[in-house]
Amino acid sequence: MVLKKKMIIKNPDSKQVQLDELHELLTLPNLSAKQRELITKEIHALKQGVQGEQNSEYEINFYLKDSKNWAVIHDLRIEHNGRVAQIDHLLINRLLDVFVIETKNFSADLQINEQGEFTAWYNKKPIGIPSPLAQNEKHIEVLKALSKTLPLPTRLGVTLMPSFTSVVMVSNKQRITRPKNFDTKNVIKAEQVLEWVTKTNADDASFGRMFGSLAKIVSGETVMEIAEIFTRHHRSIKPDYKAKFGINELANTAQVEEQKAAMAAPPAVEVAPISEAVEEVAKLTSSKLAAKLGLKNTQELIDKLVEKGFVEIVEGKPKLTAQGKAAGGEAKFSPKFGPYFIWPETLRSI
Repeated sequence: MVLKKKMIIKNPDSKQVQLDELHELLTLPNLSAKQRELITKEIHALKQGVQGEQNSEYEINFYLKDSKNWAVIHDLRIEHNGRVAQIDHLLINRLLDVFVIETKNFSADLQINEQGEFTAWYNKKPIGIPSPLAQNEKHIEVLKALSKTLPLPTRLGVTLMPSFTSVVMVSNKQRITRPKNFDTKNVIKAEQVLEWVTKTNADDASFGRMFGSLAKIVSGETVMEIAEIFTRHHRSIKPDYKAKFGINELANTAQVEEQKAAMAAPPAVEVAPISEAVEEVAKLTSSKLAAKLGLKNTQELIDKLVEKGFVEIVEGKPKLTAQGKAAGGEAKFSPKFGPYFIWPETLRSI
């Protein structure tokens, strides 16, 4: 097998599709204030996470991308035995040391106390956050369980199992307050990655561990093959943001009106008097009226009706006003599509 010069086995999955979807959700007309707040926070958190991963990715690639002794995996998601590990970066060397890196991009000062609890300070206010060290240990447990099922290399009939080490990597600009007694050497800044994985751990390793590692040293080609085995178990996932934020697609006026215009059926049982039937024929759904008036979409019509006083927004939903009824507007309900409006075909003064 020809050794590749580049040891980056997997690059991060793009988060742009997720960001685009979240921004699109913000354009929906009937979101509650709480839903808008949660979606906005999700966008901010996603951007912060991407920025942190990119900063760490740059530092890792800068030092290791051309190394023949390392394999690098970015953004690895593993599902095994009902458990999930979402790993930001995985580094594997020829001693089968596997560094599992969790990146955090805090926009506040970070404090770690003697009990290993993490606190972020925002505007001089402390906010407790989950320990990324504890989070990473769960990821390692999944990797250990998965490793027992993988076709890893053997020597003298014994499978060479990797050794896993947890690393939490933060921004180079992050200010960290560390305790005196609780060991936080595994919490590093991105720029320290090369020194940490090469010098620091070698200095701290016992003779027995180093001897055992040397006994299982493998070639660069084998390191790459092991990394590719892990990568084949990557399972990407597309978040269901509508379910997460409780968004009912058919509850949004524009979508309801468009589908209603195409699929609404006439009454099946009752036959309206002739005068009412003539009046009904002379009225259009909001989507049809919007098209007749040359507007871009139904929402543009609703906005104009609100400005005119024919419709008001109550708890995020459009409601026909007394002035709207006087202008000939009617509120209807479809068992399939929900509430909608019809308007006189002659309604042009909007």
